[in-house]
Amino acid sequence: MSFAVRLAGRAGQRSAQGFFSDDWHSRLKEDGTEATEIDVAVEELVRKEVSRQVPDDGIFGEEGGSTSGSSGR
Repeated sequence: MSFAVRLAGRAGQRSAQGFFSDDWHSRLKEDGTEATEIDVAVEELVRKEVSRQVPDDGIFGEEGGSTSGSSGR
């Protein structure tokens, strides 16, 4: 649980730093919704840290899609 809380805090900090700056851009995804470079960066952070913590688990993300795992989770 402490891993998830720490990671959520880091992701929130990265998100806040990005969105409170005036220098960010977005793009339209294939489905017509918007994704900012901050959205992508936060998801990359979470994916990287989750992969370190539970390397055999799969990951499903809004921006990066799914990554298969071998744990069945």
